[in-house]
Amino acid sequence: MKQFEINSGVKKRLNDYLAAKQTDLKTAMDDQTTNGEVAAIIHEGLPMMVRKIYSLEKMKDFFWNKKDLMVEFVAMRLAAADKAKPAKKKR
Repeated sequence: MKQFEINSGVKKRLNDYLAAKQTDLKTAMDDQTTNGEVAAIIHEGLPMMVRKIYSLEKMKDFFWNKKDLMVEFVAMRLAAADKAKPAKKKR
């Protein structure tokens, strides 16, 4: 899990999901249903090989059982995705 990154597509889907639910990441991770939905969004963005090895059900279980750790970890990855964006050039 330490090596996975959240790409811009996953970040957008996750932010759209949170906005649609009118919630933040911490609140979503504290509810088992929304926690699983967050896990599913992130799972979709993993490389195919990782998804085959680490099933969605395993990921949902992990996210729920380690929710306090995962909210912090996902928030850090989202922040890292922001920093990884190349700066737009001014014209």
